[in-house]
Amino acid sequence: MNRKLIAFLVANALAAPAALAQEASNFRISGTVGVGGISVDDKDALDASKLNEYMDLSSGLLTIFDVKGRGSRYWFDLFGENLGRDDQYIAARGGAYDTFKYRLWTDALKHNFLFNGRTPYAGAGSTVQTATFPRVDPAAWNSLDEGYKRRDDGFSFEWQKAAPWYARVEANQVTWSGTKSGASSQGGSPGNGFVELAFPVEYKTRNALAEAGYNTPSMHFDLSWMASKFENDNESFTWTNGYLGNAADRTYLAADNRYQRLAGNATFRFLPLGTTLAARFTSDELKSSTEIGTSFLSGTNGSSTQSGPSQSSFNGKIRNETFTASAASAPLAGLDTRLYYNYRKRDEDSSVITFATGEVTEPFSYKKNNWGFDGYYRLNRGNRIGAGYDYLDTKREGRDDFDRTKDKRFFAEWRNTTLDDLAARLKYTRLERDANFLHANDGTNPNDSAYLNRYVTAFDLSNVDQDQWKLTLDYTLLDNIDFGFEGTIKNNKYKDNTLGRLEDDRRELYLSASYGVPGGPRFSVFGDWEEVKVDSRHRIIGSGGVDNSYDPNSPPTSANYNWTGNIKDNSYAGGIAVDWPATEKLAIKASAIYYKTNGYVDLSLQQGVPASVTPPVPIGSWDDSKRISLNIKAVYALNKAWTLTGGYAYERWEYSDSQTDGYRYIVTNSNATQNAYLNGVGAFTQYKSNIIYGLVNYRF
Repeated sequence: MNRKLIAFLVANALAAPAALAQEASNFRISGTVGVGGISVDDKDALDASKLNEYMDLSSGLLTIFDVKGRGSRYWFDLFGENLGRDDQYIAARGGAYDTFKYRLWTDALKHNFLFNGRTPYAGAGSTVQTATFPRVDPAAWNSLDEGYKRRDDGFSFEWQKAAPWYARVEANQVTWSGTKSGASSQGGSPGNGFVELAFPVEYKTRNALAEAGYNTPSMHFDLSWMASKFENDNESFTWTNGYLGNAADRTYLAADNRYQRLAGNATFRFLPLGTTLAARFTSDELKSSTEIGTSFLSGTNGSSTQSGPSQSSFNGKIRNETFTASAASAPLAGLDTRLYYNYRKRDEDSSVITFATGEVTEPFSYKKNNWGFDGYYRLNRGNRIGAGYDYLDTKREGRDDFDRTKDKRFFAEWRNTTLDDLAARLKYTRLERDANFLHANDGTNPNDSAYLNRYVTAFDLSNVDQDQWKLTLDYTLLDNIDFGFEGTIKNNKYKDNTLGRLEDDRRELYLSASYGVPGGPRFSVFGDWEEVKVDSRHRIIGSGGVDNSYDPNSPPTSANYNWTGNIKDNSYAGGIAVDWPATEKLAIKASAIYYKTNGYVDLSLQQGVPASVTPPVPIGSWDDSKRISLNIKAVYALNKAWTLTGGYAYERWEYSDSQTDGYRYIVTNSNATQNAYLNGVGAFTQYKSNIIYGLVNYRF
């Protein structure tokens, strides 16, 4: 039996055996197999997890294969990369033309959070984490790595023999194993000290999907059902609480849950006025149940307090319903229109549990009605104008600050292609939000603490006027020179906010250019600049209950006054790339990218702050970062079958932030039981890496 027939039999095990011998004679197999290696120097990194956060950049073996088989009836594709590494991926697909198709896959990655950290806990990452506090010498702590492995294994199969009818099934299992970063306060708040912890991760999610449908050029229908089950092997873990008498505290994690969804789609094409009508609905349900803790640590001697839940278990239940419909038409020559409606409803029928300490669970439900229309009209060959309106009405239950918002959005757009080598697009968007604020009449007078609720508003749902402009230009010169420009201006004014965010502005500019030497290299460059400004106002209340302390409009005193903060974030990026076919056999690609962010909090522009108050110091190190990366790769074709690939990559990452500058593993307190203990996650993000790699590819 020849090599082609063996490969064909393996790849098409689903095919009918009687047809294999006849098919094998004209079945063609082609592909590429590559083997090589990678060497990584990251010794300058105190915590190399940031370099390896989502991919495996350790030194070792590199592999890749891409095999395709094609016959008169059957076909298959087989692809894989990084075999044996933490980010391995293998997928196979194939089928019989117009009869069936299938896909199988396994996809792995590792999400790393911390390498070479330190923790005072023994058993970090397990369900029992113990220590005896205070522990003031980090050198005597235990080493710690945080991260979990994620793997997705699955298959799908679609039957097409009964076309235009079809049926499809899909199933997969996703597993997570390892640890992730977390933290907890030791007393009633972080002011009593806090600890960074390694949360145990042992999750498994199983998904199954069945779908059947009907598909022709003029219409499409489908109906599908999906079921998903999530399981967590560790729904809680215990850890030593140093402030509360070195007793065992407990943190609760995600509970097991079940999810199911019914969905349907319908599309009708070639209707009158050139209309395409589409509709979709979904109905899903999520359920979960877990036992409620009946006590909690409360005393510095390790004593506990009964929480007194009104029932012993929490039963969660959420239902979602959605419906969308749209009609896209071309009623006149040069005119395109669209009408649409979207509906979404979330009903939470979870347990309402009252605790003896006064806390109550708060189910959250909402209903959204969204409709709109837009249209584009071509005035002539080079000019097209468009406009549209969008209305969103949202009603909420379970959020105590805003129960209803109405968003009204309008846009106008002009597209110009009058010049053959220049395309321009200008778009303006206006958003006006009207929110119903529930605390507008809280408090009896300005010396009542509840009175402050009138002025504390969350900006995500506050009344806002938003204006946005966007200009895009694409210019081509002499068929080998291209220029691009994109500029955006966005402004939000929270017109009714007294405290909190008052206004934010965003400016973005992007420039690109490329030049190709006929028969030679092609050069590409780009530059990007973004600026975000946020203006906010806050209030210090040092003496509550007097001098109208809870009214931010009252005259300032040395104890009660307003202060402002102005955040400014700038980011810069630039790069160059070269793609050079040096010879018929040698191709070289190279690139260099520079990226920088610079944040600043200006606290100097204070108005109304009493002279007796020491002015705050501006924060210059506000999430500042810099990244430099260089890449060069050469591909040399020895002949039609063999290719050599080699490359070098350099990356340098620098980070500075007032929250982590001058990092210490212990934040000490005058009372040692209130010390905070950190493990280093997010502290030492800087790294410098040099990577050399090579690959030998064989094409057949």
